[in-house]
Amino acid sequence: MIMEKFLSEVGDTNRVWIYQANRFLSEQETAIVKQSALQFVQNWAAHGKKLSSGADVIENLFVVVHVDEAQAKASGCSIDSSVHWITALGKDLGIDFLGRTGVAYKDTNDTLNLVKLNEFEDLVNRGEIDENTQVFNNMAFTGRDLKYSWQTTVKESWHSRYLPASAVK
Repeated sequence: MIMEKFLSEVGDTNRVWIYQANRFLSEQETAIVKQSALQFVQNWAAHGKKLSSGADVIENLFVVVHVDEAQAKASGCSIDSSVHWITALGKDLGIDFLGRTGVAYKDTNDTLNLVKLNEFEDLVNRGEIDENTQVFNNMAFTGRDLKYSWQTTVKESWHSRYLPASAVK
């Protein structure tokens, strides 16, 4: 329910950044990250102009930050400040939010799992993950992407490169 509320607050044209942790956060860590994110976006600015933005932690794994660029565009410096913020936060908590080797997917019981990329490939090769498995495509760039194609099937995402050639159509 929390995710649906957050997604409803993100405009379709908002610019989005998704930072996936290298492990699931504890409830205490999630609370710390949420508080830090709230403080960050309340003070986030580009060239002295406050950015209309928001952030939340989804599924104790993803930190999602968004900006309504119709109000003010995020500049290179403001984007750098968000990367510095998430890097420092991760360092403080012993969490890597910028690594790209983890794959989040939902199994047949709708349980969210996080595995290393090589493990994901092994699960595909063993038939435990197929083209219809739900994965999270963290390359979402807009609010619309976040809402409609962030959680998608393997066959509809970059993860399809790990499917056998016979499964790719």
